[in-house]
Amino acid sequence: MLDQYFRRPRVRTRLRANRLGAWIEAYVDYLDHRGHAPGTIQQYVQGVEHFGVWLASQQIAIDNVTRATIDSFLHDHLPNCQCATPAPTCLYQVRAALVHLLRVPSGRPSNPQPVPQLTPVTVVLGHYGSYLRDTCGLAESTCRYRTRYAREFLQGKFGDGPVRWGRLRPEDLMAFTAGYASRCRPGSAQVAATSLRSLLRFLQLRGDCEPRLIAAVPHVPSWRLDHVPRTLTDEQLGQFLACFDRCTPTGRRDYAMALCQVDLGLRVSEVSTLHIEDVNWREATLRIVGGKAGRTRVLPLTERVGRAIAAYLRNGRPATICRRLFVRHTVPVGTAIGTELIRGSIRHAFAQVAGCGHWTGTHALRHTAATRLHRHGATLKEVADLLGHRSIDTTAIYTKVDLPTLATVALPWPEDQS
Repeated sequence: MLDQYFRRPRVRTRLRANRLGAWIEAYVDYLDHRGHAPGTIQQYVQGVEHFGVWLASQQIAIDNVTRATIDSFLHDHLPNCQCATPAPTCLYQVRAALVHLLRVPSGRPSNPQPVPQLTPVTVVLGHYGSYLRDTCGLAESTCRYRTRYAREFLQGKFGDGPVRWGRLRPEDLMAFTAGYASRCRPGSAQVAATSLRSLLRFLQLRGDCEPRLIAAVPHVPSWRLDHVPRTLTDEQLGQFLACFDRCTPTGRRDYAMALCQVDLGLRVSEVSTLHIEDVNWREATLRIVGGKAGRTRVLPLTERVGRAIAAYLRNGRPATICRRLFVRHTVPVGTAIGTELIRGSIRHAFAQVAGCGHWTGTHALRHTAATRLHRHGATLKEVADLLGHRSIDTTAIYTKVDLPTLATVALPWPEDQS
């Protein structure tokens, strides 16, 4: 593999003679497998070679390399380096090159720094996360954000020191919730308060918390159906879908992901976890495993969504052993995508649509799907089943944006008879 990226024999000879030469061949294989561009691989190898030359000049044995050694090279030597061979590379690229070098089994230092000890708060959070997943059966995304709020509260109270539950006071809970209420929207503050109550219920089950502390968490005022969901108009929807360049593999993938949200009402987490086996082409259905409520549901695969997915699978999806439907097209190529990648592609498309440039979330697509279905005659029960709502009351909000139907039941404005 080294011969493929460095064709000059004298360059290959120099690389193999380097103090890290025994690792460079495996290092190049690792980078190539991840899907790095040829130019990036060559730059990274130059950075590793430079590091090897410096190790030899400092008479540092490979077995004695630690992260402190790497930090000294990056921050003490590299900014003042005057050598011309190998060509100096920018600090960011060399740091990235050495980070990847540590991930190659044969290139990992034999005496890395010890793993930090777990703090008492970290131990509690580990038990709390298992409780949320195994006992409560919550979706992974819900477990993550509840654990995040719990970590913020516990670290703010106890830091890295011992956890003494007897020190918890009602005013601590009120201050935490009030902090979110003062700087966030009511919905976000309500989520923080709900997560805090969840943590306290877990502590109560363990005998570490009294019920009075749970009751001390303030309730953030929230009125059902007090707002109108943000949706795309038909014109905006057309502009939004036209933003995806379906002549490129990435554009085909992003277009198919967007249609899954705007036509089928999928959550961004549901799109990211779709597997190839979830698409049943013969029955024209799409299986959603788990979901936010932890229930599996089967949705009809519309013609437009089916064509978009088929186009991506045939002419866009890179060769990979990963069974996820949508995968990465940048390093590491062929691995499962995350929700942030999907949100990023949607934000980029929103920025090109008039009136949507400031939108950042993806739930507007889910709202648009529900509103369009209800406007075209679907009942609230049918919309709730599609979206995976447990209660039809959750779906009732979409009746507020069905303006044609609302207009038929609105009373006429009284005229002035004087």
